[in-house]
Amino acid sequence: MKILRDLESAEGRTAIVKDSGDFYEVYENGERILSVRKDFDVFEILADLGFDSVICDDIDHPEEMETVKSLIRKVKSSEGSEKCGAIAIFVGFVRRISDGKEVLRLEYERYDELYWKKLNEIVDRIKSYEGVVDVRIYHKIGSIKPGEDILYVIVMGENRKSVYKPLEDCVEMIKRELPIWKKEVYEDGAVWVHDKSSPR
Repeated sequence: MKILRDLESAEGRTAIVKDSGDFYEVYENGERILSVRKDFDVFEILADLGFDSVICDDIDHPEEMETVKSLIRKVKSSEGSEKCGAIAIFVGFVRRISDGKEVLRLEYERYDELYWKKLNEIVDRIKSYEGVVDVRIYHKIGSIKPGEDILYVIVMGENRKSVYKPLEDCVEMIKRELPIWKKEVYEDGAVWVHDKSSPR
């Protein structure tokens, strides 16, 4: 789901989100359809509801938002899904304790010019596995707190045997090849994970 500033780039089912104090008001086709309390993630809710684009102003937001549910819906509606009977899912989330230290948050950065090229290459490689029909990858960037999700990988195939190995290989490719950098932030400092002596 793309999160945009104006209607010019909107595509598919589109919601408009407006800040109204303690709530976000959500509109579709000019009608208010939902009020969401600010202690909930309005973008995550809209991704789950099947929106393709969201328009908002004056609200801090990512460039995109997906959930496990929205990704599953997309693979199930993709070409070739009628011959499939299995979906394998990987969810990576922030651990609270790392190397004996309490983690306050992780901060992810990515090199956008290379990121999408590499991500598409990984998707194409996994799709070449026998029995695999579709693959979806969503990696958050920015600040992420303990317990919050970081990475979703969805692999759909003809049967259960055709999805396990591709899912495992996909996660390893993401770790090795995507131009994403992670900083662990603690109360007494921070460290870029690739600077640690221990492998991650």
